[in-house]
Formats: sequence, structure tokens, C-alpha cells
Amino acid sequence: MGSEVIIAPAAFTMVAFIVWTIASGWQRHQQIKRMAEFNGRLVERLGSVKDVAEFLQTEGGSKMLNSLTIERASTSVRERVLRGAAFGVVCIAVSIGFLILGRIFTWKDHEGFTVIGVIALSLGLGFVVSAAVSYFLAKGLRILDGNVYANGPVLR
Repeated sequence: MGSEVIIAPAAFTMVAFIVWTIASGWQRHQQIKRMAEFNGRLVERLGSVKDVAEFLQTEGGSKMLNSLTIERASTSVRERVLRGAAFGVVCIAVSIGFLILGRIFTWKDHEGFTVIGVIALSLGLGFVVSAAVSYFLAKGLRILDGNVYANGPVLR
């Protein structure tokens, strides 16, 4: 038992990542294609760009535009803090698994598990600390609800 223990999962992970990347790219391409076709038909139907702009200024037009967006990036401070904390917890859990494997297996090159475990633990702790700092900064600046400086900057 040697390098095949590391090579097999790494090869599977690499193939899975390549397939996921290709599938995501194809899906995004199809979404962009459908969106371009829809926009073209909308401009033809409404007549001119001015008419489209007026339509999008209405409540119904803005709702339609929001429903048709291709990607909605999470801009909420809470969501970003939670995502960072969750990623940190997952990294810590993975690192614990690697550290346990490093202790269980006793073949010649088992230190790789320990090295990977320490790196993952460092990343996990970094993400958790970063999420905590971000949370307390956002709380102190009163931007947890997405209102950036709603009442002006808070300086104490």
C-alpha cells in the first residue's frame, strides 16, 4: 500500500472536477443563449430601446428583469459570513479526518495525511476566524442587514 492510496482519489477528484467544469460551462452558455434570444424578442416586440427602458422602469418590468437574471451573486453580509464559517467548519472536519488517518496508517509515507491535515486545519481555522472578525466588524458598522451606512458611518 503506497502511492495508489493517494493517486486513485486524486484522479477521481480531477475527473469529477473536469466534468463539473464542462457541465457548468455548457449550462451557463445555454442560459446566456436563451437570455440573448429573449432580449432580442423583447426588443422586437416593444419596438425600440426607449420602449424597453420605459417598460423596465415599471414595477412589473423590474420584477421580470429580476426573475430573468442569469446569476444572482449573494451580496448579503450575513450570507457571506455564514458561507465563510461553513467552509471553515468543513475544512476543520476534513483536517480532523486526515489527522486521524495519519495516526492510523503506519506505512512508510503516511506523513502526507498529517501534512494535508495540518494545512486543512489552518485553512479551516482561518476561515472561521475571518468569519468571526467579519461578523463583529459588520455588527459594529451596523451593516448586517445589508444597509451600508444607512445612518451614516459609525465611528466610536
